[in-house]
Amino acid sequence: MIVLNIWHKGCGRGRHGTRKRIFAAALGLLARAMLCVFAGSALAGCSTLGNYLNLRNSFLNPSEVGRFDLAHPYGRVKLVTWPILDSLAVNDPPPHPWRDSVLPTAADLVASRKPYVLGPGDVLTISVFQLVVPGQESVQTREINTDGTIVLDFIGTMHVQGLTVAELRAKIVRRLISGGLMSPPGPHEPGPQVNVALTQARRRVFSILGAVNHAGTYNIMTPDFRLLDALALAGDIPMQPGMRWLYVIRGESSAAHTPRAAARKPVPPRPTASTPAKILENIAHELAAPATAPRRRAGPAATAPTAPGPAPAATASPPADSATLPTRPAATRAPFYNFAHAAPVPKPGDLVIRIPLQKLRQGDPRYNIVIRSGDIINVPPVQPAYYYVMGNVNRPGVYSMTGQRITLKMAVAAAGNLGPLAIPRRCELIRRIGRNQESIIQVNLQAIFDGREPDIFLKPNDVLNVGTDLFAYPLAVIRNGFQAAYGFGFTYDRNYYIQPTIVQP
Repeated sequence: MIVLNIWHKGCGRGRHGTRKRIFAAALGLLARAMLCVFAGSALAGCSTLGNYLNLRNSFLNPSEVGRFDLAHPYGRVKLVTWPILDSLAVNDPPPHPWRDSVLPTAADLVASRKPYVLGPGDVLTISVFQLVVPGQESVQTREINTDGTIVLDFIGTMHVQGLTVAELRAKIVRRLISGGLMSPPGPHEPGPQVNVALTQARRRVFSILGAVNHAGTYNIMTPDFRLLDALALAGDIPMQPGMRWLYVIRGESSAAHTPRAAARKPVPPRPTASTPAKILENIAHELAAPATAPRRRAGPAATAPTAPGPAPAATASPPADSATLPTRPAATRAPFYNFAHAAPVPKPGDLVIRIPLQKLRQGDPRYNIVIRSGDIINVPPVQPAYYYVMGNVNRPGVYSMTGQRITLKMAVAAAGNLGPLAIPRRCELIRRIGRNQESIIQVNLQAIFDGREPDIFLKPNDVLNVGTDLFAYPLAVIRNGFQAAYGFGFTYDRNYYIQPTIVQP
């Protein structure tokens, strides 16, 4: 550059001197641009000019993107690792049908040893030895009425609701003795010999619905009845691409009897981030924080926000396949959105546990939880989902994402790459955050392809718009105006083509 400046000052006046000065100025500008590109200058104007020239990836073509030798030009390239984000704004729709769903804890793997409490609808089989005929058993099968009572022959009406099987047996023995029907136990008298069997427990059942072969309500066979047993009883799940989670909706009464660990300090809410460095700093801060917290139950939905007001943020989901059983982090309080759920919304106070299907089917014992009375297992089917690409791409249109997780880079590749007039720094992502709301988020595709910012997963109904600007077309004209010939060929210019005139003889 110093040589060019000296030559520029030494150029004479006149027509030839003016041409030399113009040529020297152009070379100086090109040298400055190359210096900015390879030295990584932080000056705004220099960086913008380098993006337009794009001398690292092409020549005057900003649509050619990629990291390649960005960190060390013409040298060894460093490995760059970024998380793929699930969200870019704090008002994104929740990634699950229930935003308060939690992963299972160690308490969900412990079978409850609490005896079953009788209630209306349960069927009992009661046998009393020598009640009617000496040497024979008197067997009676009764269903508990809605008022919690049963009527037994020779014994009368008994209120049994709220009792266990052992408590009911003791109550029948006392009734037989107090009524004079049988002798109390003595030295030569065994006393009333009563046996009570729970034939059918109407309240010791679970329900399974969704994408299973045989949906319905089933009895819980044993106290240690687990999720894989329930799936086998329902005929298993016809797996489809994109099926990631199943949900266990546990009622408040069942969840209240579940053993739970002592409450620990919850995870602090993640602050808003606007730069890639801040995003990684926040992710690292959250992963380093204690990730244990008490259970959080599903609560009533709050009012939807009146205005989108997106703010850049990063929400990276923690991995579900850690070395130990995951604990339940406290979810950050955020507005609930008017989002159309495909699954029924649980009642306030219910606990929703989400289970990764692949890990469960591979036999991971951390997710084979115990099924308790009243649990509802929901296996959501894969719904058709689409995303849209428009603007300066080679194949704009609508694309299916059913059963797949599509990133921004994958969407650009599916659309046939960027068009010749695309400016990857000028892109926007239009995301639906409710039935009647959407959020427009600015996206820098060039920084994503260069490895300076993380990629992001698309969501159903996302619209990716690739923009351009004032300088894209002149750059395309300039780079397309260069031609090269070699060998003994020739260049044919269609602008000077003359339509021949054919004269009929």
